[in-house]
Amino acid sequence: MRYTAMPIPLRLVCALVAMAGCGATIPGVEYIEPSALGELPPLEAIPSDPNLQSYTMRGGSPSYVLGAGDRIEIRLRDVTVTTETVPVRSDGNISFALVENVKAAGLTVVELDSSLTVELSRFFREPKVDIEVVEFHSQTVSILGAIETSQAAGGGTIASGQGRYPLKKRTTVLDLILEAGGTTPDAQLDLVRLVRGGKTYHLDIQRVLNTGEKTHNVVLQGQDIIIVPGTALRSRKVIVLGEVASTGVYMFSEGVRLVEALSRAGGFTSAAQRDDIRVIRVIDGQPSMFRLDFNRIISGDLRQNVSLQTEDVVYVPRSFLGDVNDVIARIDPLLSILLLPATYRDLYTTGGGLRVDTGDAESSGSVFTRSLPGTSAGKAVTPGREEEEKRPSDEAKGADDRQ
Repeated sequence: MRYTAMPIPLRLVCALVAMAGCGATIPGVEYIEPSALGELPPLEAIPSDPNLQSYTMRGGSPSYVLGAGDRIEIRLRDVTVTTETVPVRSDGNISFALVENVKAAGLTVVELDSSLTVELSRFFREPKVDIEVVEFHSQTVSILGAIETSQAAGGGTIASGQGRYPLKKRTTVLDLILEAGGTTPDAQLDLVRLVRGGKTYHLDIQRVLNTGEKTHNVVLQGQDIIIVPGTALRSRKVIVLGEVASTGVYMFSEGVRLVEALSRAGGFTSAAQRDDIRVIRVIDGQPSMFRLDFNRIISGDLRQNVSLQTEDVVYVPRSFLGDVNDVIARIDPLLSILLLPATYRDLYTTGGGLRVDTGDAESSGSVFTRSLPGTSAGKAVTPGREEEEKRPSDEAKGADDRQ
């Protein structure tokens, strides 16, 4: 009886993984640690800078902290009411009425009110002061991605959407998303990114909504960038080759993982070697290869379900791959058919590689930078030429002889 390979739905794979639990380590299996393929730092590693925070806790409640660039309205209630709108200058001070250079930056409104009252008491008897922040400029954050955009009444300026927003109080990631107008229908809230201090952190806001768990709903500080990816924002190109239902070049949004790429390609064929999947990636201009075991994903080892980067090549072989030569020999014709970018063509020609003679190689270094199963550790592995390809003219000649 012959069986026809059926595509593996991503939803079914995720359900199987959830039921399987964590499997034990199998000796001799090459595991790929998440850090090796660019995973994001753990959530608990997110730092905070007190100088960039927009609030401080006073009496158990958050209070806005004034900063340079803010504009405040000060009202002096004496015989006649005096009202002025003054900026917090770059030196952190303000001037009002008869007093000059009163410190404001780093203080709450209540603290500035007390300080200014003391200064004015030198000129007024029991001055009564009211202070209100009318423009917030000292701490701002940015939000990008799958955010709804709406226009102000009458078709005026944009009222919400992607852009920069001032921090007016204690503001979390979810607060900012709602303030910006909410998300588009294709938003991937489980893959939200926070960029802070030059590093990127993964936040699962969907879990916050589903369970009320607050860990990922990070409190924002000045200069933060929030990115909400959407499925329509496809920026990652992944090439899937080998024993899958439909090989090809697929576009994904950020956060795509191995199982999703395999599912998009229609799942495995019946001949697929599921425990020897290869991922080829160019790192610092050099190609590197990683071995992954799909069976371990089904058993609960989610480390194998790695994040993919743009222009990664995923190859599912028919049988176990012993060395680099074997891998390249099998995928090189497919790469040419799929019109792979010039980056990979340069790697797979003999001016730096295999099959197409473009002259002497520039150096004698190894083509691949990582040891693979079936290769000697530390030994440079350069694809060899076990047989030469026939030229079109030779093939035509052979056909004439047979006739």
